[in-house]
Amino acid sequence: MNTIVQKLPASSIMRQRGISLVEIMVALTLSLLLTGAALTVYLGGRQSYRTNDALARLQENARYVFEILGRDLRLAGFRGCAGENAKLTNTLNDAGAFLWNFGQPIYGYEAVSESDWNATLDSAISDPLGGRDIVVARGAFGNGTRVLQQPGNLDDPGLPGSADIKVTQESGVAEGDIVLVTDCFAGAVFQITHKNLAGGFDNIVHNTGGTLIPGNATKQLGKSYEGGELQRISTKVYYIRNNPAGQPALYRKEGAGDAEEMVEGVENMQLLYGVDDAANCGTGTAGDFSADCYQTAEWVESNGQWDNVVAVRVALLLRSVEEGVVDQAQTYRFDGDTVTAADRRLYQAFETTFTLRNRVN
Repeated sequence: MNTIVQKLPASSIMRQRGISLVEIMVALTLSLLLTGAALTVYLGGRQSYRTNDALARLQENARYVFEILGRDLRLAGFRGCAGENAKLTNTLNDAGAFLWNFGQPIYGYEAVSESDWNATLDSAISDPLGGRDIVVARGAFGNGTRVLQQPGNLDDPGLPGSADIKVTQESGVAEGDIVLVTDCFAGAVFQITHKNLAGGFDNIVHNTGGTLIPGNATKQLGKSYEGGELQRISTKVYYIRNNPAGQPALYRKEGAGDAEEMVEGVENMQLLYGVDDAANCGTGTAGDFSADCYQTAEWVESNGQWDNVVAVRVALLLRSVEEGVVDQAQTYRFDGDTVTAADRRLYQAFETTFTLRNRVN
């Protein structure tokens, strides 16, 4: 039997070696498609993460703003155990000045344009951004300490023999603090000019003169507050200005101290004041300690209604610090208006209402 061996042409043998150019092109195309798909998924997930992270930060910041601002608004007018209508003696120099006017627990400025407010701003409010409202809350905000002794004139306890008040040791107050002393029937405001430990007490001195600002006009408090309570009292102003990084932020100024940045990324704040006055509001029941209408600071000021404000409605607009968080400029609603952002930051509006507890109790 003969074996027949058939030889293939050399060209056929060569064609079977390696991978053809067409196969390489197909493989590359598939690889590019898979890589592109994976990249799209990655970028989409990354953008989604950035958006969700920015949203979480906005919500967290809003909660914090409402916590600190709400606490101070609720405590506006707080005078320890003495109610807001109790007699208050203010012994400070220039007692009616903006920072020391404790007879007016709540006040506000309405932004009537991008560069002006309904009333001239006090010089203590520095660099506020236009078009944003400003709110002022005054009251006793710190923890109280018991008044143990108040040396006085035997013929008239309101005329002290010395400008000293002895309170519980470790009272927490310091020289220069503005404080309120009260016995539940009346109160007096003064500045601590000196503090020292004496006989197991914190000895609080409130003399006139000296270099402290504003200082005391008199050391007479009007009566003895022995057995009463002493605590810090201050004016707190909340407003929006740019921080050193150029971002709008909520600032708080307390007393004569520097304004402190509280929360970054607060774009706007608009305020309405709940007024308990049926005659001016045109509806409701006067004197029931509930808001008959909500009005701007301009309306409250022009109608002389600050003493009837029982609540504050706060609308906040927060924005992400980073740009490019959303795919396109966002359209949102704030303060009754529909606005399209000028950038690709994330914006979110928040609103809540706070009751002034010392006005309704």
